[in-house]
Amino acid sequence: MAKSTLKGAIKPEHLKKYKENFLANEGLKVAMNAVTRGNLQDIALNRDVLNRNNWTFSHEIEEKPDISDQKQSGTCWMFADLNWLRTITMKKFKIEKLEFSQNHLMFYDKLEKANYYLEILKGLTDRDIDDRHVRFILDNPTPDGGEWHMIVNLINKYGLIPKDVMPDSFNREQSRFINQLVGYKIREAFGRMRSVGKSKKRDDALETCKADAMTAIYRILATCMGIPPKKFDWSYRDKDKNYHQEIGITPQEFKTKYLEIDLGSCFTLASCPAENTAFGKTFTIDLFGNMVGGDYWKWLNVPVKELKKIAIKMLKDGNAVLYGCDVVQDSHSKEGLLITDLYDYDLLFQTPFGMVKKNRLDYGQSRLTHSMVLIGVELVGKKPIRWKVENSWGTEVGKKGFFVMSDEWFDEHVLDLIVPPEYMPEELKKQFEQKPIVLPPWHVMA
Repeated sequence: MAKSTLKGAIKPEHLKKYKENFLANEGLKVAMNAVTRGNLQDIALNRDVLNRNNWTFSHEIEEKPDISDQKQSGTCWMFADLNWLRTITMKKFKIEKLEFSQNHLMFYDKLEKANYYLEILKGLTDRDIDDRHVRFILDNPTPDGGEWHMIVNLINKYGLIPKDVMPDSFNREQSRFINQLVGYKIREAFGRMRSVGKSKKRDDALETCKADAMTAIYRILATCMGIPPKKFDWSYRDKDKNYHQEIGITPQEFKTKYLEIDLGSCFTLASCPAENTAFGKTFTIDLFGNMVGGDYWKWLNVPVKELKKIAIKMLKDGNAVLYGCDVVQDSHSKEGLLITDLYDYDLLFQTPFGMVKKNRLDYGQSRLTHSMVLIGVELVGKKPIRWKVENSWGTEVGKKGFFVMSDEWFDEHVLDLIVPPEYMPEELKKQFEQKPIVLPPWHVMA
């Protein structure tokens, strides 16, 4: 086995210097004693921030939905999208309690994603097995993640149903099992595809590989999640105690009647100040889809102040706001806090943690990780101070599932916003008409 060069290796004199530097600071020894025996976030939590935290808001939506819980699945985008859409339905029809079935749409999302990636893999059979695009798909051929265009594709094709018609299955809540099984069949099918020769019937053979895999994948999904209903019965009482009943309604009929929004008319505005995403340009992500023939994700990149102006206007009108962010940064789940100066890491470790937003995105410290819903804002004059957030992690985190977000956190970590057409400024609509620049599938916005 060849030995690597020792140039740049850690040597004993380096270790001696590192240790002496550490021990010379009495504060670091105290920090070591505390952190080695406790939760780092709780120890570093800035008590001043916690003490001055306030949960009052000058503007909140009237609808008070129950907190949803995505549990052990990475489908925050689906939960947030459906949470946002239900506020529109609840407002229109005066429904007090409503949740759309995530199990229903996740079934079809997994089925459609399998078909989407198998179709792409059919065209990649001649590439090297270590080709970056091939590896990207094979490393995670059944991703839980997604974005607004994916929910648009699913609802337009498969409709909506209430959650009590198709409740959660164990495997909706614990998605790793179906991801492993469906991923197995996709990888197996690609292996068969690569073994197909150059005969005249090559296309037929490739299609057979795909068809066999899709038959097996449907079988897996139906076994693990149940079969979505073609028709169902549903009833509810509105806020005025009037009784409403639907008998034998289809998911498409339910969507048409109860969803008071044209999904395809909404815009995505992003604020990603990275090196290759200039403001004023539109972008899309390669291989970031969930349906053959479906809509792709297109977004216009703008300064974050544009997102804020729209969010404030929507909330002042009594409408919730769907947004995406990097929830990993400066957050405390138990307390429900999203605040930029939340932790005294600089003080605790005696080293600065001050990368600006652009550098965090360029160098992989930050990326789009989560979607949630804004349901309130505190305005002092016209200036936002803090925002109220509906999350999808159940009621055991935050304030019974709700979070408070500082306005500075919005600046630093909010990355996109879904905008209904009536709230989209005309000048931004014109910019949105540009042909999008295609970014690679491993981009931080995917």
